[in-house]
Amino acid sequence: MKTYLQTSFAFILLMLFALGCSKNDDKPIVPSSNITYSNSPVDLQGISANFAKDIAYDTKARTQFDIWLPQSNSPTGLVIYVHGGGFTSGDKDFVYTVQSGGAWDFPTDIRYLLQNKIAFATIRYTLLNTTGETEGIKKPMADIKRALQYIRSRATEFNIDKNKIILAGNSAGAGASLWIAFNNDFANLQSSDPVLKESTRVKAVVARETQSSYNIEDRWINEVFIDYNLTWSAILASETGNIQKLYGVTSSAQYESPAIDAYRAEVDMLALLTADDPEIWVNNTLRNVVNPYNPYNPDVPSHHAFHARELKERADAVGVKNITYYGRNPTIYADPSNESWTAFCKRKINE
Repeated sequence: MKTYLQTSFAFILLMLFALGCSKNDDKPIVPSSNITYSNSPVDLQGISANFAKDIAYDTKARTQFDIWLPQSNSPTGLVIYVHGGGFTSGDKDFVYTVQSGGAWDFPTDIRYLLQNKIAFATIRYTLLNTTGETEGIKKPMADIKRALQYIRSRATEFNIDKNKIILAGNSAGAGASLWIAFNNDFANLQSSDPVLKESTRVKAVVARETQSSYNIEDRWINEVFIDYNLTWSAILASETGNIQKLYGVTSSAQYESPAIDAYRAEVDMLALLTADDPEIWVNNTLRNVVNPYNPYNPDVPSHHAFHARELKERADAVGVKNITYYGRNPTIYADPSNESWTAFCKRKINE
């Protein structure tokens, strides 16, 4: 069992999944016990389910979620989706439409889950500042953790089974989901905030185009991209600004400190992954398998197939079940089950 860690990183780049900031970033929404249902932004095609939007889980400007609740006589499972965007962009409406050139059909996926009596929520969270960031990825990941705890705190109202919750996401949202799932339970039973008393343990995790670790200097050079013989100086040549933002520093001197050494260790999902962690479904197949820095493509390093490879190798080594797919041109590994992410969620919810 690993020690209690709380942090995150933000090196994930702001490309493919960057959807821009919300229109209401300057107007916090105060949490309320009321649930107001409205028309679903996704065509439910006759499925019996309710939809509610902009439910606040904290008082910050970007701490809200939308949720679809299937009509059910008994508590249902829940999938919580976390958007990507390099922790600098994106929003909860990412799942309203088909994405990635048709590869990700969220409307169909949401309907599938609802038909199988599985609720679906999509959250937004505080983004990193484009300049002068001082907290790094601890900031957005703390929000994501709280969103999980808040929804759990209202499980009875939402008719959700607390023991059947799955975290899912793409890119930054995937990495954050893995980080939460691989940590010890963040529940603080001594907190005066009832939300923070809730568990953060989940039934499973779905991670698409994910990062395997936010300890870039150690993991990316020595394991993830070992095939390419990368050096730290080669990465810094392209990524200095991004790396400083991810760790909340503004200079090389700040980065080269014991505090940041500890920070990097705390956001190392590969090190956090142990035998007691939930089953994972990982898919990094959108991009060709190429050298991430020669030539440099800002979208490739944080979504590379080899992140999924390292997650699978670590999961296999410690005995965590996994369904993994990675590589395009060539396809390197595809789980023989051919299980989709929605079928995975259905199976885990029903176990």
